[in-house]
Amino acid sequence: MPEFVNFIIAVILGMVVGSFLNVVILRFDDLKSIVNTRSHCPSCKRELTWYELVPFFSYIALQGKCRTCKKGISIQYPIVEVGTGLLFGLILWKFGLTWVLVPYLLITCILIVVFVYDILYYLVADFLVWLAIGIWVAYLIIQFIISNFDFSLLLHSLYGGLALGGFLALLVVVSREKWMGAGDIKLGFLLGAIASWPGVLLGSFAAFSLGSILGIILILVHQKKMKDKIPFAPFLITGMFIALFFGDKIINWYLTSLGF
Repeated sequence: MPEFVNFIIAVILGMVVGSFLNVVILRFDDLKSIVNTRSHCPSCKRELTWYELVPFFSYIALQGKCRTCKKGISIQYPIVEVGTGLLFGLILWKFGLTWVLVPYLLITCILIVVFVYDILYYLVADFLVWLAIGIWVAYLIIQFIISNFDFSLLLHSLYGGLALGGFLALLVVVSREKWMGAGDIKLGFLLGAIASWPGVLLGSFAAFSLGSILGIILILVHQKKMKDKIPFAPFLITGMFIALFFGDKIINWYLTSLGF
């Protein structure tokens, strides 16, 4: 029961953080406004009351519309809030109440912003990727010291980063950035390092599979054409989370099904 309660608390905390991340995404090009400007309706500019800012539940209560002007509220808001909540819960489930939660939660928040920002603007925010890389390097150094200078974690993370980052760099060079942008290389290195080796193999397979499937579906329903761009950062991030949370179980199931 305590574990379930902790999970629920993590989800609620994540939803609150997700509400803040929505503000960051919306005002990323003017971060000072996060402090200087109160939350308001983007249509009628009315400042929102506290009960209109309750994560997810306010959206449901307001039926997805502004209380004053009745203009629609973007579905992005509840999706980011619920998604952040679920990720916070899964990270707690994966690592328990340890200090490791801190770097993983911080990087997760950054990746959520990168995820949505790329969907909205077809652009990977380099500043956020470098920030996440810095956090991950600090985490590896601390873990290296705690583990009595065991090189295995460092090497597996480095192999994962080089594998995915190097592969994406090859695609960028060969296609002259027609298949994906250079920003994906740094993101790929980060995500590969987090997924580590050999988890990066599963994460990469999941990312490219999901990207291909969605691309085909969008073409079939005439939402995209063959030459149209599709933001790839969301698939890379999704693949990394799949590898992080379920990689061992999926790999074990696959090997067992092959008789190993």
